[in-house]
Amino acid sequence: MSFYYSVASGSSGNCAVWHAGQTSVLIDLGVSVRALNKALHDIDMEIGDLSAVLLTHEHTDHIKGLATFAKKYDLPVYATFGTAAAILQKLPQAEKNLRTFAGGEQFDIDGLHVQSMPIPHDAAEPVAYRIDGGGHQLGYVTDVGFLPERIQDTISGCDTIVLESNHDVDMLRTGPYPMYLKQRIRGKYGHLSNDECAQGATALAQAGAKRLVLAHLSDKNNNPLLALRCTQRALRGTDCELYVAARGAMEQPIWLTEEERQCSLFG
Repeated sequence: MSFYYSVASGSSGNCAVWHAGQTSVLIDLGVSVRALNKALHDIDMEIGDLSAVLLTHEHTDHIKGLATFAKKYDLPVYATFGTAAAILQKLPQAEKNLRTFAGGEQFDIDGLHVQSMPIPHDAAEPVAYRIDGGGHQLGYVTDVGFLPERIQDTISGCDTIVLESNHDVDMLRTGPYPMYLKQRIRGKYGHLSNDECAQGATALAQAGAKRLVLAHLSDKNNNPLLALRCTQRALRGTDCELYVAARGAMEQPIWLTEEERQCSLFG
C-alpha cells in the first residue's frame, strides 16, 4: 500500500502524509493535533503509525500543531539547523523531538531515503524534499519564490510531485493585499505562481512524473479551477495525472498503483 494524502494545504495550514512500502512520514505539521488525528482516523491511521515528521521551515502554517505534538508524542521531528533554532526560540519544549540536519543533507528513515534541498524562501533555512523508497519517489516542493534548475533536476524522475501553485498573477495584482505583501509573494523568496508552476510541471512530466499535486494555493489570490486549468494546458499530451490539494483534508488518498486504486473503489 502506497499513497499520498494531503491533510491541509494553503496559507492557513500545511500537512501531508507520504506512505511508501512499510513506512509513513508526515510532511509539515501546520494543523492542530486534533485535526491531524481526525484526518488520520479517516484513512484508518493514527499518529503512532508514523515514523517521523519532516518540516520544511518554521512559518506558522507549517508548524502550528508542533507545541501540542511535542507534549504528547515522542516521534522524531526532522528540521534543518536554522529551522530548529527558529522553532526553539518560541517552542523550547520541542527540543526533545527535534533531529537536526543541514540543508542539502541526506538521511534514512525506516527504509525511506530522504534528500533535502535548500529552497529560495524567506525563512531561516527552508528545504524541499525528495523521498525514495518502497518502489516510489516523491518530490515535495512548496514555498519557493522560483523553481531553481538544481531542484528541478533533483526531483526529475519522481513518480509523484507535489508542487506549489500559490497564486494567479492577476488576482494577486488586483487583490486586497498591501503592496509590500504582494511584492514579497512575487519576489524571489516568496511563492510560486500558477504560470511558474505550470512551466515546471511540463519538464517534470516529460521526465517521468506520473502524478502531480498542486499545493499551497492562496485562498485570496487563487482558486482551484484557475490553478488546475493553467497546469492542465501545460500537461496536455502527457500521461501525468493532475490533482489539486484542497485547504482541508482530501476525501481519500492518492493511491500510487492502479491495483490499490481499484481496491479502494470496490473494497
